[in-house]
Amino acid sequence: MIKEMVLDGLPLKYQITFKNNKNTYFYFKKEGYIQINASRYQTHKDIFAFIKKNKDSFIKKYETIQANIIDKDTYYLAGEKYSKETSDLVKYIEIAYLNHIVKDPNISIYQLTILYKIMEKEMLFNKLANLKEKYLNNGLVDINKVTFKTRYMQTRFGSCNPIKKAINVNLHLLKYDEKHLEYVFLHEIAHLVYQDHSKDYYMLLSKLSNNHKQLKKDLNNKFNYR
Repeated sequence: MIKEMVLDGLPLKYQITFKNNKNTYFYFKKEGYIQINASRYQTHKDIFAFIKKNKDSFIKKYETIQANIIDKDTYYLAGEKYSKETSDLVKYIEIAYLNHIVKDPNISIYQLTILYKIMEKEMLFNKLANLKEKYLNNGLVDINKVTFKTRYMQTRFGSCNPIKKAINVNLHLLKYDEKHLEYVFLHEIAHLVYQDHSKDYYMLLSKLSNNHKQLKKDLNNKFNYR
């Protein structure tokens, strides 16, 4: 039976199943509740004492999942829509590009969130490496020593640290057409020369991307952080 607990004002649904385990395990299920597979040697009081003691970890995992809710039916990649399936036969996420099908392993939502993050980071780094190679000899901005970071961001497409020559790109951009990722890449490398959004900055960006205004407008209209 699924019940509800409250941690620091945050309601969390849970279900406890007692098994012949030596230890107690906690899983975040796709349906949005915590599955607790408890050792038969533990009492409800023991379980809740453990949860309370480790509440920060529970809340962090919950918020991570909420920030990156995984649609069970559809997945978007490079502007294309994919149908999703859950399979007991796969251990990792499998993408059939020709058929536009994504197969998820039948695991907890928290484990699946981690797999998607690992997969998407690898994919995005590869795309950024290709863009770096494409614009390496652009003649306007030296990007030879540029490095990349990526994470899910809620308020910006990317950021640039000119001193460290480091560019951070929003991992959510993988969902959208690659021309939008390219625009963000060019927008950020222009900041290696000009740190503000001055007239000189936009003159440089226009030389790198002559349709950057339209691309930015399109991306702002389409962008959905989930």
